[in-house]
Amino acid sequence: MENATISTKGQLVIPSRIRRALHLQSGDKVSFRLDGEKVILQREEPSGAKVVKGRFGRPVLKAPPGAPEMTPELIRELMDESL
Repeated sequence: MENATISTKGQLVIPSRIRRALHLQSGDKVSFRLDGEKVILQREEPSGAKVVKGRFGRPVLKAPPGAPEMTPELIRELMDESL
């Protein structure tokens, strides 16, 4: 179990182990739900793709969870449909 202390402003820091497990990054949205005396913290899944920094600091488009794998064949097919 991880612990955190609530600040005078009502803020708390999500422990790094929890952030890593949920793949939380700065700017990500989370939701809270009460379950009796417990608070459930859940990562809100982005509805669309987002731009993130890639391995060498270049912008990379990251697909949302559940998106189909972008293979060269699928990209060609999508490009042909749009023409």
